Amino acid sequence: MARQYPFGLCWILLLLLYPLAGSSQTVPLPPVPDSLRTVVSVSSPPTAAALLRVAQAYMGPFDSAGVVGYARAAERAAYQTQQPHIAGQALDLRGDYYRQAGRPALALPLLQRAGQQLATAPTRLRAENRYHLGMALGDLGQPGRALVLYGEASRLDPTNRELQAQLLNSTGLIYARQSRLDSAAACFFRSLRRAEGLPAGTGPAAATLGNLGRVYLRQGRWRESARYLRQGMALEAADLDTMGLASSWQFLGEALLGQPDSLAAALACFRRSERLARRSHLANYLPTAWLLLGRAYEQRGQPDSAQHYLTRAVAAQQARGAAGVLAPALMALAEFRGRQGQWAAAEQAAQRAEVAPGATLPLRAQGWEVRRRAALARHDYPAAYAALVRQQAVLDSVRARDNQQLTELMRAAYETDEAELQVSALRHEGELLRLRQQRLLLVLVLGAVLLLAGAGLGLSAYRRRQLRRELALRTRLSADLHDEVGGLLTQISMQTNLLGAGLYSPDEQQAHLQEVATASRAAAAQLQDVVWGYDAHNDTTGSLLDRMRDYAYELLGGGERTLLFTADAAQLPPQLPMETRRALYLIFKEALHNVAKHAPLAQQVSVALAAEEAGLVLTVADDAPAPTKVPRASGHGLRNMAARAEAVGGSCITGYGAVPNQPGWGVQVRVPVG
Repeated sequence: MARQYPFGLCWILLLLLYPLAGSSQTVPLPPVPDSLRTVVSVSSPPTAAALLRVAQAYMGPFDSAGVVGYARAAERAAYQTQQPHIAGQALDLRGDYYRQAGRPALALPLLQRAGQQLATAPTRLRAENRYHLGMALGDLGQPGRALVLYGEASRLDPTNRELQAQLLNSTGLIYARQSRLDSAAACFFRSLRRAEGLPAGTGPAAATLGNLGRVYLRQGRWRESARYLRQGMALEAADLDTMGLASSWQFLGEALLGQPDSLAAALACFRRSERLARRSHLANYLPTAWLLLGRAYEQRGQPDSAQHYLTRAVAAQQARGAAGVLAPALMALAEFRGRQGQWAAAEQAAQRAEVAPGATLPLRAQGWEVRRRAALARHDYPAAYAALVRQQAVLDSVRARDNQQLTELMRAAYETDEAELQVSALRHEGELLRLRQQRLLLVLVLGAVLLLAGAGLGLSAYRRRQLRRELALRTRLSADLHDEVGGLLTQISMQTNLLGAGLYSPDEQQAHLQEVATASRAAAAQLQDVVWGYDAHNDTTGSLLDRMRDYAYELLGGGERTLLFTADAAQLPPQLPMETRRALYLIFKEALHNVAKHAPLAQQVSVALAAEEAGLVLTVADDAPAPTKVPRASGHGLRNMAARAEAVGGSCITGYGAVPNQPGWGVQVRVPVG
């Protein structure tokens, strides 16, 4: 008797031969994962949503045939059934795959088409598309446009902690590419805080720890780099992230390579990365592993082994064709042969690197340096001079490009801050309108009562009090803007006028541009503090704690000091008067600046906010030993802290031993909460 097979299983067998959309040949698709076979076999043919889920499942193992093939099939099915949102998700998935595979130029048009299809999709999908598009533009050397897209994604989905952590991580990568390593580290620390509490396997915690390790690697802080890289590798191993592990072993080897007596450990890391790449068929990771092995063997005094791995890296990149990055491998081989005195071979490799895929301006400058040294080795001084001229021309182009990118970053930061200020202004306008409506209603009620009672003078007195309060608020706001922001804006204006006059050399212009950028960021931060201080929505203890934590980690989180922040929101009053909240925050900022400026030997900074019967107690202290001869300077900052505390009916004590059980300098503030 013949056996009967369910129709769904027959469809799964036919699906294995499903052709790729738009292909002229029938290309078999990989099998459907067991966990999704029931989903795929529900309808015949499979729905676009089911095909999209299969494509997403293949992103884990990063299988090209599975991701691209099923995403194309989902896109085709979505067009046939008029489902633009699923078509947009399929395009976005393909684009993100190509970007992660190191082909951002191929990813960009797919992600742009996805954005068009997702124009009316839920905000979560639009935010993810802008994030992916921003990463592709960042990989293509357009950091300003990338930051603008990151800002749009953040505003579209502000409650998505995983996305917010990813955006901060990607922003840090842009700063790292611009060699703004302190800003990059601050973004990575903020990303880690956003990722706290997310389920295992989600969020960018592993990647962020690895990126933080790479920043410290570039700063030459080998021990910190190795520590963060190992923490990230532990998460990658738990998530079975083979690609992340292969990359992390490479960077850990580089960190160990910079430490004395760690050459053998570095070699072991590079070999482990190579084995992982081989076992998981990660062809784009193998050439990098071989380049690092060549570098390590050269340091070990084994030039034959070094040349073997360097030539293997060059051959592997050549075999990958347009997808390969041949220029860095050729340049590494050229510099190695130059150090070995093989100048003819070194010059030939440098010439090939100049026109090879992946040739960047800095690599071309290195190539002309190799050719200059080769000409000097054969005593061809005219050729050496010509190579030096070409090298300087390339370096001038590098500086011009860096200036352009810095201008883009400044413009993007300005546009982002301007958008946030506009949102804040709209929020305040709504709040003012609500307050005006409430005041109008109150005035009308009081007017009716006073008219009936024959007490018209009361209304006039009330209006005068309200006018005085408004005038006092406007005066305080004007003073804060003048004191906090006015000086920085004046500094920016003076510096830009001097730059426009053309009085500086290119190197001096670069330094002054950096000063303008720093002052602009400081002005934006001060303006945000002023707006935050007067926003009635922030009159909560939770808002104050979040603001204090963000500022403390931004100022001290990227340094050597350990920050200990103690506050139990459940034990604190839920609401705070505006003046009390502003006073506590400004005293807190002044105290942290005092620690950062006057306590270079401090290893730990303790911050605590607690409730007592009469109000709140804020303490800030460091563990730096008291100086034996010269006490810590006492300037306007200490007097300002005391004045702010007294203005809200409190007290402020500063000095060494001011905070109980803290040997260093400290601040103890007590304020009433009524």
